Amino acid sequence: MERGLFRSVSVHEGNPQWGQSISRIKQLYKKADDIRSQFARDYTRILHSTAYRRLKHKTQVFFATHNDHICTRIEHVHHVASVSYTIANYLGLNTELTNAIAIGHDLGHAPFGHAGEEFLREIMLKEIRVLLFRKIILI
Repeated sequence: MERGLFRSVSVHEGNPQWGQSISRIKQLYKKADDIRSQFARDYTRILHSTAYRRLKHKTQVFFATHNDHICTRIEHVHHVASVSYTIANYLGLNTELTNAIAIGHDLGHAPFGHAGEEFLREIMLKEIRVLLFRKIILI
């Protein structure tokens, strides 16, 4: 594969989509002399967030207790960040944006992975049905 293949469509200041890419619903503080890009600031916000720090106590994969090579979610996030940075850099993509996405990609995941998501979805749908049923009866 060719180095810098996607440089022309990468999210950088010269890209026509730049303004849309850094726009926000609510304006965040902005320092006039800040040397960081919007994406570098996002990376820092994620890195210092409580949700990110909580990843250090969660395992990525559950397996037998005799295995001492348990990977925490925060380690997994760093592995993803390392690989994604290398790929983005080679392809000419915005590595600051890539880093922010990589370290934030596991925030808010349900316990027990996809099985946990399904379980929580079933609970939520059941509760919604109950609420709708109550509303219909009260009307």
